[in-house]
Amino acid sequence: MSADVLLTGATGFTGGFVCQQLLERGIPFDCLVRPSSQTEKLKNLNLKVVEGDLDDIESLRRIFPSYKALLNVASIGFGAAPNIVTACQSSGIKRAIFVSTTALFTQLNAKSKAIRQAAEEVIRSSELDYTILRPTMIYGTPSDRNMIRLLRLIQRSPIIPVPGSGTSLQQPVHVEDVAWAICAVLDNPNTYRREYNISGGQVLSYNEVVQIASQALDKKTLLWHIPVNQFMGLIQLGNSLSLKMPVSSEQILRLNEDKVFDHKAAKADFNYSPRSFAEGITQEVALL
Repeated sequence: MSADVLLTGATGFTGGFVCQQLLERGIPFDCLVRPSSQTEKLKNLNLKVVEGDLDDIESLRRIFPSYKALLNVASIGFGAAPNIVTACQSSGIKRAIFVSTTALFTQLNAKSKAIRQAAEEVIRSSELDYTILRPTMIYGTPSDRNMIRLLRLIQRSPIIPVPGSGTSLQQPVHVEDVAWAICAVLDNPNTYRREYNISGGQVLSYNEVVQIASQALDKKTLLWHIPVNQFMGLIQLGNSLSLKMPVSSEQILRLNEDKVFDHKAAKADFNYSPRSFAEGITQEVALL
């Protein structure tokens, strides 16, 4: 069966789960990958791999005419959105799903914030039947690069350093829920030319995140609250000594921002119902 759907970002963390979800739903699709990408897993799933580059509009114009829909799971934070939108419109792709992030709402002057905001504006201004999905912090397996660092720290140490009061609110979302949402909107006209925040099922303070993760690991932890300015000073000192620091200054500041996003619209339009953090982190711990 020929595929009408083209998926970008298939070799990434979230993209791998989107592949699984599409296969489970019986939706034929091909994967657009860079020539340098590791594609063994995709080929082992008998998926067709098409080589191209989101930064090269001519390669997109060559590839896109074979498809009717695009699932763009690859980051729009690197400036490729204008190329993708232009290639879709000139190639006849009408339906396109773009994965953005709630990080673009940060009050910090983050490097990628302006790029992502501009990318969303390009998508909005297009003639596409687009859907923009914005996940919160994604976690779910030891490959997530987010919660796994906290879990490893809890495994190693009974004392967990917390920058600031730890009362800022978080809403992590499980990668399987994100993948489900991406696939659920594909053939849903209710979601055309709409934007949705895809947040987790629980709103928690960072202190509660640590406590629930500790319970999942069956560990007792003591939270050591360190003033943010002192924490930032330690990072700057480490950087000045050319030490590899486990977190950046921007990550510390982001940790002390409230990151709570309503997903009622996603619930109403395509029945998005994410799992609780307690359930999701227990699943991740089971994979350790």
